[in-house]
Amino acid sequence: MESTRNAAVLFEVLAEKASRGDNRSFQQIYDAIAGKMYSLCLRYAGNANDANDCFQEGCVKLYRNLGSFRGEGSFEGWARRVFVATCIDSIKKRNLLLPVIREGLDVASDNLSGYDHLTNEDLMRSIRQLPDGYRTVINLYLVEGYNHKEIGEMLNISEEGSRSQLFRARVLLQKMLSKN
Repeated sequence: MESTRNAAVLFEVLAEKASRGDNRSFQQIYDAIAGKMYSLCLRYAGNANDANDCFQEGCVKLYRNLGSFRGEGSFEGWARRVFVATCIDSIKKRNLLLPVIREGLDVASDNLSGYDHLTNEDLMRSIRQLPDGYRTVINLYLVEGYNHKEIGEMLNISEEGSRSQLFRARVLLQKMLSKN
């Protein structure tokens, strides 16, 4: 508990210094969160080129907005929201949020059980292969923990649209995993 509090204070101090132009402080922030934020970008983007673009843009937004971090909650949580918003903006710009539903998609089952033997990397690799809209909703709902109302607001779709995207994403993911 004490180490968590110390880390929060450290990030607050580093963010304050970096917002005033101290590049060494920003480098320390970058070194502490870069790996996690790049992984987040890769989950949303689905490929390294787009992930690199999102990561770079997220770093720029993070740097520009450091002054708005008030020390309420964890710095990593705050940075995560900046990067998620950056990834979503990138997907919106490419008009890739709602994929065309494929003909003949069997939506009879939403069950992903039976795949316990998969490694986390196998699952992440399969998720990265999903169409952008499906991948985005899976990440927001299952990984980030947003509810369907929040997802709908973020993506400018209905709450039911979010549920539908998640359902179809799970079905398509199940089909992909059963082929492997």
